[in-house]
Amino acid sequence: MKLSEKSKTSPVVSLTPLIDVVFILLIFFMLVSQFKQLQKQSMPLTTTGEVTKTDTDSTRIGIIKNETSNAISYRVNSTEMNWSQLEKYLQKNKVAEILLVPDANINLQTFIKVKESLSNLGIRKIVSKFISYEVN
Repeated sequence: MKLSEKSKTSPVVSLTPLIDVVFILLIFFMLVSQFKQLQKQSMPLTTTGEVTKTDTDSTRIGIIKNETSNAISYRVNSTEMNWSQLEKYLQKNKVAEILLVPDANINLQTFIKVKESLSNLGIRKIVSKFISYEVN
C-alpha cells in the first residue's frame, strides 16, 4: 500500500478578528466605567495688599535663611527664633493653624522639611503662601 504525502502548509492566523474584539472590549469598558469625580478645593487668591481670612486667623511663620551662615531661622510676629524656640512657642500657645511664608531664597526641600516637622508636632492645618518674584 502506498501512502501519499500530504502537502505541508503552515496555518495562517488572521489578526483582523482579534483587533476587532479588542476594540469592542475597549469601547465596552469606556461606556460602562465610571470616572471618579474630583472634589474642588477653594484656594484663597489674593492680590498685593489684600488680607484673607487665613492671614488674620492663623499664626504667620516666616522661614528665613541667613545669607552668611546658611542657617534657617523662623520669624513669628516679627520675632526671629530657631527651631527649638519655635517648637516651645507653638506648644505654649497651642497653635492649631499656621500660615507658612518662606522667603524667596528658601528652596523647596527646606520648605517641605519644615512643613513635615510642623505636621509631626500635631499641627494639621498648614496654609502656604509663596512670595512671587521674577527670574531674569
